[in-house]
Amino acid sequence: MKRQQWIIYLFWVAMVFFPLSSLANTSVNDPSRSIVEITITMTSYEESSPWRTEWDTHVGTGFIIDGKRILTTAGLVENAVYIGIRPNGVAKSFEAEIENISHEANLAILKLKDESFFTDRPPLELGDLPTPEQKVSLYGYPVGGSSMSITQGIVSRIEYHTYVHSGLTFQAIQVDAAINSGNGGGPALVDGKVVGIASDFFDGLENIGYLIPTSRIKQLLEDLKDGALDGIPELWLDYQFITNPTHKKYHKLTDRQSGILINELCAHTDAALVLDKGDVITAIDGKPITEEGFIQTNGKQYSNFQSHIDLRQVDDIVTLDILSNGYNLKRNVKLNKSSRSTKLKESTPRYFIFGGFVFLATHAAPVCESVADDETGALSDAKDDVKIVHVLPSYTSNIGFHEAAPMNISTVNGSTFDSFEDFHRLVKFGSSKTIVLESGNGYQVVINRQLAESEHDKLLEKYEIKKPQSADVEGWE
Repeated sequence: MKRQQWIIYLFWVAMVFFPLSSLANTSVNDPSRSIVEITITMTSYEESSPWRTEWDTHVGTGFIIDGKRILTTAGLVENAVYIGIRPNGVAKSFEAEIENISHEANLAILKLKDESFFTDRPPLELGDLPTPEQKVSLYGYPVGGSSMSITQGIVSRIEYHTYVHSGLTFQAIQVDAAINSGNGGGPALVDGKVVGIASDFFDGLENIGYLIPTSRIKQLLEDLKDGALDGIPELWLDYQFITNPTHKKYHKLTDRQSGILINELCAHTDAALVLDKGDVITAIDGKPITEEGFIQTNGKQYSNFQSHIDLRQVDDIVTLDILSNGYNLKRNVKLNKSSRSTKLKESTPRYFIFGGFVFLATHAAPVCESVADDETGALSDAKDDVKIVHVLPSYTSNIGFHEAAPMNISTVNGSTFDSFEDFHRLVKFGSSKTIVLESGNGYQVVINRQLAESEHDKLLEKYEIKKPQSADVEGWE
C-alpha cells in the first residue's frame, strides 16, 4: 500500500476509535469553565442599632448545575443587594439574583439576567458520596488572589455535622484540603464529578473543612421540581438509643433487636397521631436500626438513620417497625413537618422604638411542643420572639432600666402574644397607663405610657435616629 493510502487509512481508523466529539469533550470536561467567582454586595446591621444599615462586599465561589443556574452556599449570598458572576479568566461580570435559597441546607440557586452567559459553559455533573481516604480536588477563589485556586486532599470521614449557617445537623464530608474564605460554594470533584460543595471551615484549625454532600444538593433540586421549596423533612420527636441489655429487656426487645425509644412526641406532626410515647422504632422502611443508630443504605454501606428521613421529601410516607408494649406493629407516618434553621438572622430588621426601648422581632426558633389531647397533626402558625436589644438612656422614662437589654419579652401587662404585630399593638395602642413587660423568668420593665410618648421625638433627635421603626411597623401605625 502506498504511503498516501496508508495515511488515509490510519486517519479513518483514528476517526472510528477517537471521533471528533471526543476531542470536543476534552474542553467540555474542563471544570474551570463551569466554576465562577461570585462577588456579593450586601447589607448588614447590628441588633442593638437596627436602624443603621451597613454595606460590605464578599467574594465566594459557585458552579453551573444544569446549564441555566448556578449553585453556591446560602451563607454567601444572604442579604445580597447585588450579585456579580465572573467566569474564570474573563474580565466581564454578569449580574445574578437568588432564585431559591435553603438556609437549612446552606444552599442557594442563582439565575442570571443574561442567559447568554451559559453558552459554551456546560454544567458540572453531580456524583455520588465519596468514600473515606478518597482523593478530592477543591476549586474556588480564596483570598490572596484573583484567579481560580485548586487544592487537593482526602476525605477524612463522613458523619453528621452541625452546619454553621443553620445550626442544624445533617450529613457532611470532612476533608483535609484547605478551605478558606472565598472557597465557600466551590465544588469538590472526584473524577470530574461533584461530590460536595465547600461549606464550613474553622479559623485556627488546620486541615479540617466540611463539604455539603451531593445527596443534600439532589434533595434540594428534587424538592424544587414543582417550583416550591418545601424544605427538609423531620420525624420531630425526642428519642434515645437503646443499647443496654437490661434496657432492651425492659422494652421487650430481643438480643438481636435494637432501636430508638420515643421519649416525647412533638405537636403538629403526623407522628404524634400514629405513635405513642414509649414506642421503640426498630426499622425504617424495612431497614433495621443498629445499636449505633445506623441503617443499611446501598449494598453494604451504612449511614445515620436520620439520613433516611432528611433525604426524603416533605409529605413523603415512611413505614416504621414499632415495638409497642411487646407487640410488633407497622405504622405509616407522613413527614409533614420540615426542619427550620435555629440561627437565621433576618435580612431586614423588624423593629420599633418606644420610650427609648428598642424592640426587635425575630422568627421564633422551632421547639418540640408537647402533644395536647386535641392534637390534629396540623402545622402550627409561625411565631415571633421579641426582645429589648438596646435602651437609649433617658433620665425620666427609662431610668433604672438602662442595663435591661438584652431581654426576651414573654408578656405585656400579663397578656401573651404570637406575632410582632400583636406585641406592637399591645405596647403602642393599649389602654393601660402603665406598660409592664415581663421576661420568662419574671424580670419586669415598667414604662409610663404618657411620659414615653411625650419624650419620644426629643429622644430620637438626641440620638440622631431618623427611622424609629421598620417599614412593616410603619404600615401598622
